[in-house]
Amino acid sequence: MLGSLYYGAIHNAGITSLARRLRQGALVLCYHNVVPQSAQRSFGDPGLHLPLDQFASQVEWLKNRYRVISLGELVSRLASGRSVRGLATITFDDAYTGALTVAWPLLRTLGLPATVFVVADAPDHRSLFWWDNPAVIRGTSAGSRERRLLSLGGDARRVLEDAGATPLRDVPVTHVPADWLLIARQAAAGLDLGAHTLSHRTLTTLDDAELARELVNAGTLIEERTGVRPASFSYPYGIWDARVRDAVRRAGYRAAVTLDYGLNPTGIDPCELRRVNVPASISLPAFAGWTAGMRPKRDRAA
Repeated sequence: MLGSLYYGAIHNAGITSLARRLRQGALVLCYHNVVPQSAQRSFGDPGLHLPLDQFASQVEWLKNRYRVISLGELVSRLASGRSVRGLATITFDDAYTGALTVAWPLLRTLGLPATVFVVADAPDHRSLFWWDNPAVIRGTSAGSRERRLLSLGGDARRVLEDAGATPLRDVPVTHVPADWLLIARQAAAGLDLGAHTLSHRTLTTLDDAELARELVNAGTLIEERTGVRPASFSYPYGIWDARVRDAVRRAGYRAAVTLDYGLNPTGIDPCELRRVNVPASISLPAFAGWTAGMRPKRDRAA
C-alpha cells in the first residue's frame, strides 16, 4: 500500500503529528468513489475507487484530529480572514453512485459534511466515465494522459474512439454516475452539491463561448434537477488557468477547487483552493502525512 514503510517510520517518530500541529492552512480532501468491500476492486481506474474499510479508517482518523466543516463555511472563513487552522473539508469529484450510497451514509452517521461535484450531463446517461473503461486503462502509457487531456480535450467520445473501446456489460452500479433522483435525495439529506461542468472536458482547450456554456449550463441544470444552486466548482482533471478561473467567477461560482496539492492559508484566492487528492492505494500513515503537508515531490503526479 502506498507509502506504508516511509510514512510509517515518520509517524512512529512523531514527525507527522508535529507537522500537523504546526500547519496553519485548512485541509480540503478530494475523493472520487467509495465502494463496498464486495465490489470488484479490479474494475475501473485503480486510483479512484476506495474500499469502504479504508475510507472509514480515514474519516474516523480525520474526525479525531480536525474540525470537519462544510466547504461553504471554509470559504466564508477564508474570505473574512478568520483562522482556518485545524479545519478540514471533504469533497468528491464526479458524483459516482458509490460516493452517494456508500460514502455519504457513513459521513452522515459520523456527523461530517461533504460536497460532491456533479458532471451535469452524466446523471441522465449514467455511462461509465471514459477513464474507467478497460480499453482506456490497457492503453495507458507514457504520455497518454497528456494526449488524452490536451490533444483530445478530455472529451469522452474522442478518447473512447481513440482507445477502440466498445460498450460494456455488467458494470458495477457503484462505478457509474448517480442518477438525478439519488442526487436530489441525498442533497435533501444534507449533501452539498457543486458543479463539475456539463461534460468533463478540459476547460483550457475550449474557446470562450464553449467554456461559458460548460460553466453556466452545468449550474443551471443541477438547479433544475435538484432545486439546489451550486455555489462551488471543481476544475475537471485539475486543469485550469487564469482565463478559466475568471470565467468560473463570471459564471457565478463563489469558490473553485483545484487538484494542486497543498493546504489553504488565509488570503488564498477562493477560486484556487488546493486539495489533497486521496488515491485508493494510500496507507493510513501516508494519508496522515499527506494531510499534514508532507507529500514527497516524487509522488506529486496529477
